[in-house]
Amino acid sequence: MAKCKSPLGKLQGKYGNLITYDVKGQTRVRSTPLEYHDANTEAQQKSRRRLTIIVRFYSHLKETPIIEIWRVAAIPTPYDRYSLFRKLNMNVFLPNGKIGDFSKLQMTHGELPQALNMQAEIDPEDRVTLTWTNHLEHTTSHDNDTLGVIAIYNNNSFSPALLEGISATRKDEKAVFHVDRKSGKPLHLYVFFASPGKDAYSNDQYFKLTFK
Repeated sequence: MAKCKSPLGKLQGKYGNLITYDVKGQTRVRSTPLEYHDANTEAQQKSRRRLTIIVRFYSHLKETPIIEIWRVAAIPTPYDRYSLFRKLNMNVFLPNGKIGDFSKLQMTHGELPQALNMQAEIDPEDRVTLTWTNHLEHTTSHDNDTLGVIAIYNNNSFSPALLEGISATRKDEKAVFHVDRKSGKPLHLYVFFASPGKDAYSNDQYFKLTFK
C-alpha cells in the first residue's frame, strides 16, 4: 500500500490494477491481484476428462465387494483407497471415456504372492478353466488362500463384477466356473488370491477370453 498527496486534490477510484481511496484525508493506493487466466490447454482438458472417467469407474467399484480389497490395500500406505486406486490406474483411462489397455488395469493390489504358470481357457459352453502351479506348497500358511475372479465385459467396461460361487484355494491348482455370454464381446478376467481372513490380497493376473 502507498500513500500520496496530489496537487489535483482528492483522487479516488480504480486505475488499471491500482485502486486509490481516501482514509482520514490521506490518499492511499493499493494494487489488485492480476487477473487469473486459466490456460485451459488441450493437455489440461485431457487430464480433467481422464480424472472424470476414473472417478466414474471408481463410483461403480464402490457398489461392489471389490472396494473392500482396496480398503485393505490402502492400510499400509499413506493413501486412502481412492487415492491408491487412482495412483495405480490413472494412465489406463483415456480422455474419450474408454479403458486404453485392459491388461494394465489393476483391479486388486496386495502383498500375497501370485500363482505361477496360470492359464485360462473357455469352452463352447462358456465354462472357464483356470490352472496354475502352487509353488508355495512348502508354506502351508498359503494353502488355503482363496481364488477370486473379477470380470469385465468389453461392452460394459464400467461394470466390474466379483464372480460368485468360486470355492477353489491355492493348493487346488485348478478352478472351473461358468460365465454368461454377452453379445459375443471379449471377457476380461482379473484373477487374484485372498487370505482366509480377507485381510491380505495379491495383485491380479489378467486374461482376455474371446467367445467362439
